[in-house]
Amino acid sequence: MTREKISCPSFRRPTIRDVAREANVSTTTVSRYLNQSGHVDQNTASAICQAVERLHYTPSIAAQSLRNRTGKIILLVVPDICNPFYSKMSKTVQRLLGERGYRMVLFDSDESLHENDSIALSKQIYASGILLASIDIRQSVIKSLLETAIPVVALNAHSTCPFDTVHVHGSMGCYLTARHLIALGHRHIAFAGGTPGTMIGKSRREGYEQALREAGLPIVREYIYESGFSQYDGYEAGRYFAKLSPLPTAICCANDEIALGLLSAMQERKIRIPDQISVTGMDDIPYARTSNPSLTSVSNDSNVFAREGVRMLFERIEGTVTGPARDVIVRHELIVRASVGAPRDRQ
Repeated sequence: MTREKISCPSFRRPTIRDVAREANVSTTTVSRYLNQSGHVDQNTASAICQAVERLHYTPSIAAQSLRNRTGKIILLVVPDICNPFYSKMSKTVQRLLGERGYRMVLFDSDESLHENDSIALSKQIYASGILLASIDIRQSVIKSLLETAIPVVALNAHSTCPFDTVHVHGSMGCYLTARHLIALGHRHIAFAGGTPGTMIGKSRREGYEQALREAGLPIVREYIYESGFSQYDGYEAGRYFAKLSPLPTAICCANDEIALGLLSAMQERKIRIPDQISVTGMDDIPYARTSNPSLTSVSNDSNVFAREGVRMLFERIEGTVTGPARDVIVRHELIVRASVGAPRDRQ
């Protein structure tokens, strides 16, 4: 049996040369029309417009960037796009950039491990600016960013940084939750932390420890578990704390993702929340309101990070602001929900 060969149609994206040929004008004239960079008479403009419509032509951002050595592209770098805090931030940044005629390129740095790779990408795409959300911005990264001469706004970076920054008070979130637990009468409070040694991980542990010291409570080594900022890390933390005897009466988590994973592990082991253990988070992501029980957390509005970051970045890009780095601090608010209560007898 002979198989009939089927030829597949060849699809080729129309180019600016195709538009010029269709309109019977030069590519320079088409470029002037598309970029509004010079005069094009009405008849020629009409011919180009009709050619664009017939060919379904759309300009290539990559080609424009390569040709002009600059592009209407902003690189957004986040530590974990799966974290709703950063996915919400990304969506808002994309909308705000679109309103300005810019496009967003998103890079997941895997908890800041690959930030230098993102800087290399920013040069390859001729990015006009960089929004860098980091849990641990390192000096090598700062040095590489300075060498690019691309405007940068750092999001979350509250340590010494030569760029404009948007951040919360580093240790205040976990300080507020730990202090609330202490006010409820808890004296055996554990801490489920983020990635050990990172800027954000250290600051949130410092807030927890500060609240305990102020209350005259000991910092117990076995009550501190640090792994990472994901739900899986929280689940592993929950498994660890569930094995302790006696159980802590409360656990302060470095973010909501950790807290949600921890709740899952505790519930699998029939540990009642908050009857046996109270649990708090940080960031007030949407799932904090809908978890069972709903999660006590601290507000950390990623929309504010996005809005302020975009505003400051364009002030640098457009040259309306020059001079030393600026600092925007996002305020925290404790939000009390059903995951906490006064301590009962320790199990």
